[in-house]
Amino acid sequence: MKAVNSLKYLVSILLLMVFACKKTDTTVPAMQLSDMPLKGGNSWSYAVTNYPATHTDTAVYQIANAMSVFGATVSYYTTTTIKGTVVDSGTINSGTPTITYTSDNGVQAYAGSGLFDNWILTFPITAQSSWSASGGTIRVIAASASLSVGGNNYNNVYTLLRTVITPGGMVNDTMLIAPNVGIIKYDGFPLVSYHLQ
Repeated sequence: MKAVNSLKYLVSILLLMVFACKKTDTTVPAMQLSDMPLKGGNSWSYAVTNYPATHTDTAVYQIANAMSVFGATVSYYTTTTIKGTVVDSGTINSGTPTITYTSDNGVQAYAGSGLFDNWILTFPITAQSSWSASGGTIRVIAASASLSVGGNNYNNVYTLLRTVITPGGMVNDTMLIAPNVGIIKYDGFPLVSYHLQ
């Protein structure tokens, strides 16, 4: 019994230490919906690795020029290509104060497929933000005034953690976002380049 109590105490102390060391810069300005560059023709290229991590490709996520407006929601149609072949399509729905990413493939069957599926961003995003989304929660776990991803430096970066409850248990994935750039890293897939109209 003493061993169990000692273990509980040790785990509690370790958790406190982890949360106390959280790398969050509270001087990072709030990120607004207008800081996300949603415009037809914009594209982002990510280094993606197939399963079981034997090959790396570049997936290009692009907003098509076509869009539709339904009340306060604007829908942007997207494609993801690898070596010029479309591997996925989807939509970004932007309405005050949220952006919702949806992929037609849903599950990442192969690298580049299902990028950002069911991610919901609620603005403004601050160092203390958290919200419910798609069967789970999303919360800011770090805010950095400057951060390097894929050899490129970005300012005012927010690291988001999504925890979703599935039949197999809890699943976590992460997203890093920077104002006027967008998603700079998704679940281990770093942004390598981007083109904004």
